[in-house]
Amino acid sequence: MPTLKHTTLGIVVALAFVAFAPHPALAAETASSTPQETFNEFVDDLALAPAGKEEIENYFASLPEATQEAAAADPSTLFTYPEPSSTVSQVSTTSSDEHRVSLFSGPAVRTLQVNNRQDVKIAGVTLITFSLSYTYEARGGSVTRNIACNGAASGVISASSSPSTWISQGRGTCEIRTKASVFVKGVPFQFTKVHSVTTQAGNPARVDGRIYTA
Repeated sequence: MPTLKHTTLGIVVALAFVAFAPHPALAAETASSTPQETFNEFVDDLALAPAGKEEIENYFASLPEATQEAAAADPSTLFTYPEPSSTVSQVSTTSSDEHRVSLFSGPAVRTLQVNNRQDVKIAGVTLITFSLSYTYEARGGSVTRNIACNGAASGVISASSSPSTWISQGRGTCEIRTKASVFVKGVPFQFTKVHSVTTQAGNPARVDGRIYTA
């Protein structure tokens, strides 16, 4: 299977912090708890491996008191987003696609696939991994057909994802909207993230991507 040059893509990552919305009942219940106790319960509910749990709790304990109070109320203030990894490759066509492609004259039609991954971490421990796979056809400098757009958020936080695709002025887009939640003392923190990639104008073998809070 021919492979285009793997590219570390210039992903435009709009990573405004995840806005958790704590339930009033949780705020009242945690009023008598210390920041460390409240945060440790958040970590307990993540069901991390013992080493990861200890790493995060020790990191939290080393933080200034004001930072601890903010993180106990909104754990996303401690989230970090390492540089995402992305590759674009040319994939084989099916026999039916080859027959359809042979009907075109002019520039050859290529079937391309981009795979993008973005981790969300606290103290170097991965909590969530957002992944996206976008398959599309390109002819010359334009995307001509979207074939597949799939994505997910895996890790310790429960999530559900829904995809959508479109083509505008020869640029193809795959967008994954993910609704995620984590429970602390049985009360949910919820947020929505949108993970998308769009091909560059005139060069469908390169893409720009971003992840942002909806």
